[in-house]
Amino acid sequence: MIPSAQIPATINRYLRDYQREGVQFLYRQFERGMGAILGDDMGLGKTVQVISFLSAVLGRTGTREDIINFKKKQIPPDKDQHVFLIVSPASVLYNWLDELETWGHFRVGKYHGDPSLRDEVLTRAEQGRLDVVITTYETLRRNLNEMNSVRFEWSAVIVDECHKIKEKKAKITEAMGRLRVRRRVGLTGTILQNNLMEMWCVLNWANPGCLGDDKDFRVKFVKPIEEGQKMNSTKRQLAEARRKAKVLSNLRKKWFIRRTKKIIADQLPTKDEQVVFCKLSSFQQTCYQSVLESEDVQLVLHQNDPCDCNSGLKQRDCCYETNAEGESVKELMFSYLSVLLKVSNHVALLLPEMQGSKKALKRTQRVCDVVFKKHPHFVKLAREAAFRTLSDPKYCGKMQVLQQLLDVFNKQRRKVLVFSFYTKLLDIIEQYLMSTGEVYSRLDGTTRTSDRLRIVKDFNTNPNILLCLVSTTAGGLGLNFTGASVVILFEPTWNPANDQQAQDRAYRIGQRQDVRVYRLVTMGTIEENMYLRQVYKQQLSEIAVSDKTARRYFTGVAGRKDEQGEIFGISNMFALRMETSCLTRDLISRVDQIEGGLKVTVLKSY
Repeated sequence: MIPSAQIPATINRYLRDYQREGVQFLYRQFERGMGAILGDDMGLGKTVQVISFLSAVLGRTGTREDIINFKKKQIPPDKDQHVFLIVSPASVLYNWLDELETWGHFRVGKYHGDPSLRDEVLTRAEQGRLDVVITTYETLRRNLNEMNSVRFEWSAVIVDECHKIKEKKAKITEAMGRLRVRRRVGLTGTILQNNLMEMWCVLNWANPGCLGDDKDFRVKFVKPIEEGQKMNSTKRQLAEARRKAKVLSNLRKKWFIRRTKKIIADQLPTKDEQVVFCKLSSFQQTCYQSVLESEDVQLVLHQNDPCDCNSGLKQRDCCYETNAEGESVKELMFSYLSVLLKVSNHVALLLPEMQGSKKALKRTQRVCDVVFKKHPHFVKLAREAAFRTLSDPKYCGKMQVLQQLLDVFNKQRRKVLVFSFYTKLLDIIEQYLMSTGEVYSRLDGTTRTSDRLRIVKDFNTNPNILLCLVSTTAGGLGLNFTGASVVILFEPTWNPANDQQAQDRAYRIGQRQDVRVYRLVTMGTIEENMYLRQVYKQQLSEIAVSDKTARRYFTGVAGRKDEQGEIFGISNMFALRMETSCLTRDLISRVDQIEGGLKVTVLKSY
């Protein structure tokens, strides 16, 4: 297959054709001394492609002969000997170690944890006694000098979930750029999560200068593509956008390969995704309105109005730079976006945590004083940790939907994953499950890295565990919950890739059941605004990454104050739509198109 190297038969016999093509791509770039991005959809086996590539480069046979050929000691190592560095999120570190052990015989060192053991790993690598060193993003960033001081140059760094290198000035991006390494390889199913500049940053890291500098890229590609995506763009703008997208596609393919799940559609079960729009409960609606009417939010909403002192300046630049507590308008804007998101999900999320700065705690208490002035009973319930009572749908419109879904799938004996960003919300759901006697498991940020694989394996294999509560941030990467056939996302996130990653914990190679996905969104609130921004970002990704044309629903452009349209800007985010119809449906009706593959369900009774 490869002229100067071979994939061991012990691995090759399990590979699909597209995976062999991926290995060829990685090897070809490696031989040329160039970087590469393997951008396959999540669940298509990027890990096994990398391990196949390593086996080929290192000359492995996949048999015990590899162990016999290992040299116990070699100081210094041969000049042609390869040592690879793998960088992964901490949550999947042990998954990598497990996969390397499963698929071949490698001499692997874990550069993570105990400092003395870390030093020993680098020493063994210098002595030629290791093929692969694996570490985490944070460990590399903190110990970059040590990793650059080894007496050899890493043959290549292989970075899992490399979309983390998406911001030019981020510390991790700078650290990755300073790592002394011959070649850079990245793995990601979501190279573009929010905007086109993220794709530039990742590709520029892998092959510096391949798309020009960031300013040129903005002018040549970002601006025309975004202009053409507006619903009201001119024919000229649309034609120019498509021309630029084609040019970008041809450039990108030199260093980037991507396959979607369509390539194995005949080998996967179906996935049915529904976005379920839920109404606020009357209690939530009262609380939401109280937040919008608060002095702080009014300060944010009117920050661009002319100051009433007749100075000719905007309020935020004159008499209303800060609130009575000295907090700037910018601080307040981000703080109250978080507040509204919490109310959209469960009012109990507003209650103060003991963690955080004094300033944040003081602000939280101030918000609670405003919101719960008319509802002192709720504060008493929460302080007494009456989580069973807090699961009452009167405090959270989504809880009734969740409870009904869980009842249905429990009767069908289908395994369910429930994802939420908020651990306090997981606590409330957990207490509800305890009261019903449901057998469940849980994985969140407090779960030890070494325990994660065990929890996943138990869930997949134990017929009595039908439910797993998962923190979106802790369980969205690298974990294989193929035992589940139902995924419930309790809330959307700003980044659509996070939601997609959560879905793909179940819908991936190895899944044998049809998968249902339910995304709960509170209509008329900032959460629906967030969902629509996800749609906008996904459309950009389809154009720039997947070489598709996308439906044009929005008149606004992200980041442009003069073109905010329906979903961008302060006034759109700090709004509460009280109408019976939801904005999403209105936008779809306006263009008289139905979003491909997306079913919208409005549950009017909730």
